[in-house]
Amino acid sequence: MKHQLKLDYTIPFGGLQPYFDALHDGKALASACNSCGSVAFPARTQCGNCRSSDMKWVRLNGTARVLFRTDASAGSFALVKFDGADTSSTVALDNPENDAMFGTIVAPKDGAPGLWLTLVDTENEEHDGR
Repeated sequence: MKHQLKLDYTIPFGGLQPYFDALHDGKALASACNSCGSVAFPARTQCGNCRSSDMKWVRLNGTARVLFRTDASAGSFALVKFDGADTSSTVALDNPENDAMFGTIVAPKDGAPGLWLTLVDTENEEHDGR
């Protein structure tokens, strides 16, 4: 027996609304812990290091270094570390034909969900190398 279930719902962003607004605009907005100084991107409402909820917003420059990458028929993805963040992020690659190890955050195309990165050919192009 086959049944189809269709759900239509909205996920509230709550305290992370500024983070999602920045993503929509192709900007990187991280959360920084006022207690221990840890910077998280993607942003969090609670510090993953010391568990404090005393957080503030920090704008990152949006550049990242590729740590690992995978390419599949469904798309290309990478684990990256954004400059200025203490955490790593999984991103979808906007231009998978490029095999560069650096990139910049971009706004999602056609409302696609998630973090998107455009790869750039050299560390100095759109990347400060920190």
